[in-house]
Amino acid sequence: MPSDRELELWMLPGQGPPRSLGVIPSDGVRKVGLSAAPDAAFRGIDALAVSLEPRGGSPTGAPTGPVLYTGRLERL
Repeated sequence: MPSDRELELWMLPGQGPPRSLGVIPSDGVRKVGLSAAPDAAFRGIDALAVSLEPRGGSPTGAPTGPVLYTGRLERL
């Protein structure tokens, strides 16, 4: 990973813009605080994505770097 870049995790709703869940630390471990219970917080979210961003995360509130990973969000 270049020293001037970080990975950022995004929620991808079925409609509307991506929403950031924050920068993923270099050790790959982070607790994400949700604004509501998981069922409500992820309602309408179809997938998650990880993008490569400048240090500190996206300056625009949307992914600016390449999206490196995506995956469907499944309810268990």
